[in-house]
Amino acid sequence: MILSVRRAAFLIPAAMSMPALAQERAPVADAEGDAIIVTGSRFGGRSATRSATPVDAIGREQLQQSGRVDLIQQLKATVPSFNTPRPLGSGVGDYLVPPSLRGLGPGEVLVLVNGKRRHTASDLNTSNGIGRGDVSVDFNAIPSFALARAEVLRDGASAQYGSDAISGVINLILDRSVGTRAQVTGGITTRGDGAYGEASVSSGMRVGDSGVLRLTASFQQHEGTSRARADTRQQYFGTNAAGRPTAISGNYGSGTGLTPSSGTLDPREATIDRNVFRFGDQPSSNVQLFANFAAPASDQVEVYAFGGYNRLDGDIEYFFRRAGQDETIRAINPDGYRPTLDSRIENLSVAMGLRGDALAGFGWDLSTVYGVNTQDLHYDNSVNVSYGTATPRRFYRLGSDFYQWTSNLDLTREIPLGDANPLKLAAGLEYREETYRLFSGDLAGYRNGGVPILDGPNAGRPAIIGAQPGPSNGPDDRASLGRHSWAVYGDAEKTLFGRLLLQGTVRHEQYSDFGDTANFKVAGRLELVGGLAARASYNTGFRAPALAQSGYNASNTLILNGHQAIVRVAAVDSAAARLAGATDLKPETSRNLSAGLVFEAGALTATLDAYRIRVRDRIAISSTFQDARLTAFLAANGQGNFSAISYLTNAVDTNTRGVDLVLHYRTRLAGGVLSGTLAGNYNRTSFDRIAGTPAPLAALGLTTPLFDLTQQLRFSDSLPRTKATLDLSYTRGPFAVSLTNTRYGEVSTVALTNRTPAQIAALVPGYDVRLVPVSPTSANADIVQRFGAALLTDLELSWQATGTLRFSAGAQNLFDVYPAENIASSAASVAAGTNGADNAGTQPYNAISPFGFNGRTVFVRIGLGF
Repeated sequence: MILSVRRAAFLIPAAMSMPALAQERAPVADAEGDAIIVTGSRFGGRSATRSATPVDAIGREQLQQSGRVDLIQQLKATVPSFNTPRPLGSGVGDYLVPPSLRGLGPGEVLVLVNGKRRHTASDLNTSNGIGRGDVSVDFNAIPSFALARAEVLRDGASAQYGSDAISGVINLILDRSVGTRAQVTGGITTRGDGAYGEASVSSGMRVGDSGVLRLTASFQQHEGTSRARADTRQQYFGTNAAGRPTAISGNYGSGTGLTPSSGTLDPREATIDRNVFRFGDQPSSNVQLFANFAAPASDQVEVYAFGGYNRLDGDIEYFFRRAGQDETIRAINPDGYRPTLDSRIENLSVAMGLRGDALAGFGWDLSTVYGVNTQDLHYDNSVNVSYGTATPRRFYRLGSDFYQWTSNLDLTREIPLGDANPLKLAAGLEYREETYRLFSGDLAGYRNGGVPILDGPNAGRPAIIGAQPGPSNGPDDRASLGRHSWAVYGDAEKTLFGRLLLQGTVRHEQYSDFGDTANFKVAGRLELVGGLAARASYNTGFRAPALAQSGYNASNTLILNGHQAIVRVAAVDSAAARLAGATDLKPETSRNLSAGLVFEAGALTATLDAYRIRVRDRIAISSTFQDARLTAFLAANGQGNFSAISYLTNAVDTNTRGVDLVLHYRTRLAGGVLSGTLAGNYNRTSFDRIAGTPAPLAALGLTTPLFDLTQQLRFSDSLPRTKATLDLSYTRGPFAVSLTNTRYGEVSTVALTNRTPAQIAALVPGYDVRLVPVSPTSANADIVQRFGAALLTDLELSWQATGTLRFSAGAQNLFDVYPAENIASSAASVAAGTNGADNAGTQPYNAISPFGFNGRTVFVRIGLGF
């Protein structure tokens, strides 16, 4: 993005602010050794247990235990109310894993680096899973090796930080220490796949007498995993009694004689390698560079800067196209093929600022931060069937980028009131610009080449148009959106009677595209007796729709009800979306209430916090509308070439209730030190409003609501309602052992829809399901499958061989736990007229699993520090 001279002239001199909470200026621990946190207040650090709102502080070493190298997986293992799914077959969404805090979506949690708003990814999550219709921060861009710690504020904070901070804030604090450390990590699953390696180095050096520059470089390489099973479906055309080809059967077992085939089987069915699917983690390589700098500019002014760059390259494998499918050109791929997505994701961020303590009696902080995410996607090993044998094999699918430039001025002051606790005041201004662009792909990836199907039973019929697995973006899919926003905010804090801490915050924002909003927050902490304290907060929140939510327009291939389908995710202002009932997006708003207790007694600390978060007009992708009447209606109005349509919408109001519990204890034992942390979260989301069928679709006779059961369960049941961790570590001399047990609660998803009683009887025995009637007048039902709770154990053993050399080894998922399997296809289900929920037997596990399905991973790590 090239900003105008006028805007740049404003931003450079007047936009350099970072709130006092942003940079790590306080020590990491207080005199008692308690963690010092800076998130959630503009008035310097305090211990986590002294905060009026719940904040977790996780050090770098704790994040990296058990051999994990991906930051988002490290956070999931250490923060009970933080969850992520294991995306699968969702394009770049396989790498941009959507985070969830306190049961809400990725768009409701704000990510900061050194207290500064981090830019999000440019990609809209259009997968058929958790986070669908949302955008999130790309955690792959930030090496955990560059961090001092992560702080997680588990409370709404829109009044402090602005849009998006509805469920909480994740603040990644960069390391400012002097010295050098390096580590090499390697691991592999005990199935022999999924090998990964990491090499990282971070060095902090003095700049002048008291300045520090720390540089971090990290490289990560991940090989893929696969837990797919053999594809027993019919792969090649059969032949009828007249010797003519017959269309292939898509039923489980139809190519192996287990269930009926279409025609007489081709002899090649007996020899083809049926292990044709990848079902698991996708391979990738990731380069990360980060820098953090702070030094005195004078006796009263400090200058600081930080930022980084990363590039992730991935090779995502889509579903296999069988030899007998119309999506296959058999002259090119006689035995079928598997298209791939060559993905490149890059992030660049730069922040700089000045701060001081003596500007007419005010502390001040002036900064600007610029961030950009770009994505370029190419189909490889693909075809456009309508081009026949002249088809290209590689297509530019689409590109996108997102630019964000945020600038702040922050002022703080303490006013003595005659007691030991002054009145603390803060005020500030913020200006932010954002730009989103979506680019079209190769012409040959979406146009009709005019060549009919070349052979088989459908020879001569019109061929499927566009590259596989779905058409690349055309000229009409392009988007270029921009906006700016202003904010003014103020804070006040006072301790009364030496035991009552009161905080208040108010913020007013004006968006160029969504108007004005005003939000506030009040919080307090009261010391009771004997180390016991109570705390509570109430706040309102706001989330402006992401630009990608307004502008994304593309077709994607998804599995719908057991079958592949091209689904159009249409921009809300596009002709196709308007025909299907789309309306302009509105901002989300929220009301958040939290109350809890804090207890400290010697080596024991405990916190218990209950919360309720009501969100109105939550933004999500609508139901997937798929009906012959709708297809005909859209085609008659010039909108075709796809079999189903969705769009972004404010479909529901939700009410999320939950409880967080954290217990920590540390003691000396047998000449060593034992520490343990028990942490747990319970949350439940219900619906206060669910929109009905859009009027244009109801006029066609459709009854599908705007947000159907499948979409509803993504909000309410697809993330575990309960999660608990017990982390034990023991250190004695040069040896240390850590043992982490994590229990993930039950999750649910719609497995199959509109199944008959006979089909249900054949499918569900042995599975935990509930049935939801399709309508009061139908005997058919949707099948909701529940996947039970699971307990995973991680183990790490460490040896500090010398003052500078450390060896570690261990295992993630020590006992090789796998989730419950999908409802399986079987001969009995096929006889009843249906496959199961496992893609005709090839995909035994569900991407909804909160811990994936790779099984046990073992690792070794060597670390140096000097």
